[in-house]
Amino acid sequence: MKNIIKTGCICACVFLSAGMLFSCNDTLDEVVYSELTGDNAFTSKDDAVAAINGMYQPLRSLTARSIFYLNDMTTDACFRKEMDTELLNESKLPGNQDVGRWWDSCYKIISRANIALEEIPKLENSLFDDDDAKAQAEKDQLLAQAYFMRAFAYYQLTDMYYTVPLVTDTETPVDAALPPASLDELETQIAQDFTAAKGALPPSYADKLDAGRPTSGAAAGFLCRLYMRMAGRTRLAGGDDATLWRTALGYVNEVLAAEGSVYSLQPKIWDVFNPETDETLYNNELIFAVRSSKEISSGSSDIGMNHTPWEYDMGWNLFSVPLQLAWQYEVDDERYSEMLVTEFRNVYDTDETVPQHLFRIPVSAEECGKVYEDTPARVMNELGAAYTKKYKYTHPGTYNYNTKNNMPIMRLADMILCKAEILNELNGPTQEAVDLINRIRERAFQNDLHNLRLADYGDKTALRNAICDERLLELHTEGVRRPDLIRMGLWKDRMEKYIGGIKLASEWKEKNAKDPSTADFSSEWKVYPQDLTENDIRRYMPAPKREVDLNPALAGCRSFAAN
Repeated sequence: MKNIIKTGCICACVFLSAGMLFSCNDTLDEVVYSELTGDNAFTSKDDAVAAINGMYQPLRSLTARSIFYLNDMTTDACFRKEMDTELLNESKLPGNQDVGRWWDSCYKIISRANIALEEIPKLENSLFDDDDAKAQAEKDQLLAQAYFMRAFAYYQLTDMYYTVPLVTDTETPVDAALPPASLDELETQIAQDFTAAKGALPPSYADKLDAGRPTSGAAAGFLCRLYMRMAGRTRLAGGDDATLWRTALGYVNEVLAAEGSVYSLQPKIWDVFNPETDETLYNNELIFAVRSSKEISSGSSDIGMNHTPWEYDMGWNLFSVPLQLAWQYEVDDERYSEMLVTEFRNVYDTDETVPQHLFRIPVSAEECGKVYEDTPARVMNELGAAYTKKYKYTHPGTYNYNTKNNMPIMRLADMILCKAEILNELNGPTQEAVDLINRIRERAFQNDLHNLRLADYGDKTALRNAICDERLLELHTEGVRRPDLIRMGLWKDRMEKYIGGIKLASEWKEKNAKDPSTADFSSEWKVYPQDLTENDIRRYMPAPKREVDLNPALAGCRSFAAN
């Protein structure tokens, strides 16, 4: 496996690329990561710190774009016309750069974590502190970060490809053609690593420079997600899932026990994402996030450029919100009114003597193809999608692409909805589960007038569907939708509804055309697969073609998921 490597030049400036900083007073000299292995090993505390910081660098590759292409655009949560991931294009996905980038980035994290876990324990405690206990505690916390990141990477790999090779040492040859490990082996390792990390990580960090590092709460949150995934898979296979759900409940309760001291639900949804103030940038709804800062030129992400169109703020329009999702919101839901761009004026319209170019989405499928106006004063253009403000670009009109946007990997609202799901799977609909969902809805509407009522949900299936929908409204374009649908057993159902919604909109465009007899927009829905199945192999990504070419055994990574 060519990506299980010990090499790669990682200097101090690159360590900052995910916004993951180590708060020590000494400036790190440039360190070549490959020089921290083998015969010369590690020789100083700085070497240990450099190794740990180097693990975070690949997070930027994972979260600037790939996470949206692979976990959101493959579902009903994100849209860009005719992309391979949007269309689940089986013939092209093995060669897709984001499918390959996910594999590369995760195995880089694993490789660097393995090195740190082998080399740091060999360092004398005196290199860290004169007090032996303090020195050991510092080493343990560095090692805990390595355990967390290795578990995180394998969790992401198994979420994406289902099964992958398992490597937990630095001795595996670069060209070793390893078969995929079993999912049980992989998940056992993930659980062990997250558990080891949870025991030594702090609940929070005092220095903002450390805000992107994992905490004990993040480790508990991922253990919750891991056992939820296992429980969902067991339920769908007809097995006894109760013990797994109870284990997940224990971990989510650990996270929620820190609410009020470590974490809090922000007053308004915009407060979670607002990149313009320190108060919101470092808000304590975020449990684990990849951070970016314009102050760190080598470490900033262009994530803010990717989610809005050029005419709105000179963005690149790589990801948009499907009309079918925008139409699910109530208009007084702030996740719609404050967080979605549904209409705007062309940012280039500065000449008052020429018509203003306006854009807006149709308000329903029935209006598709009718949003048009051409007058001396303005031209109205119909948008084929809405856009999220979760990753607001703050420098329109400049060539500064480096903004402070956070990419949330886990936040408190997610954990609250996870607990609602777990309680429903254990007990069926209860007031406690409904109340948890309503906490998120009351924040969204700023009142309790839109709360769900327990009486409306007669069984687990009904409330599971409601939770699935609420997670879409709250967490779209945060990289969780595809795993959510798989865990809940709703992938086929929601994908067929999504494709059906696109078909309905295209049919209304034909009816509303100037000449309906010749209008044909059927290609807008026929490009999607029409043969989805419950255990569809397309729920997961294929191993990258270049990896399969080197190791044919990888061709079967996701085949077990269809059994």
